[in-house]
Formats: sequence, C-alpha cells, structure tokens
Amino acid sequence: MAVRLAAALPGGYALAAGSAAFLSLALSPLLGRAEAVLAATMLALVAWTVAVPLVFATGSAWRAAAWIGGLAAGLWAAATLLGRVG
Repeated sequence: MAVRLAAALPGGYALAAGSAAFLSLALSPLLGRAEAVLAATMLALVAWTVAVPLVFATGSAWRAAAWIGGLAAGLWAAATLLGRVG
C-alpha cells in the first residue's frame, strides 16, 4: 500500500508537473504564452487525476511506480530538451 501511495501522490505530482512543463513549452508557439501555460496546467491536472486511480487499479504496485516514474522522467527530459532548443 505504501508503494501505491508513493506512486500516486508524489509520483502523480511529478507526472503532472512534468507534463505541465512540457506542454507549456510545446504549446507556446501555437498559443500565447499565458494561454499555453493555462492549457498545460489544466491538462496536467487531468493527467494526475487519471494517474491516481490507475496506480491503484494495476496488479503490481512496483509496475505502477515504474510507469509513473518513467513517464514523469521522460516528460521532464523532453521539457528540458525543448527548453534548450526553443
């Protein structure tokens, strides 16, 4: 249960923050800067809302933690690369 809580709460937050960072950088050429940040934040909260029940619905807690951690790390890496290029 502790692994699932750790994957859902701080892991879900890291996933939401990474997706907000990535999406705000990716959407800024298409939208204004403020609109891109607002849209990215709303979509990131949806990602967190979807991630939490999925962590508790999976069969293996460690697999859920690995998926959440991997997705969060991938989004943060993509945001870092996109921030350096753009």
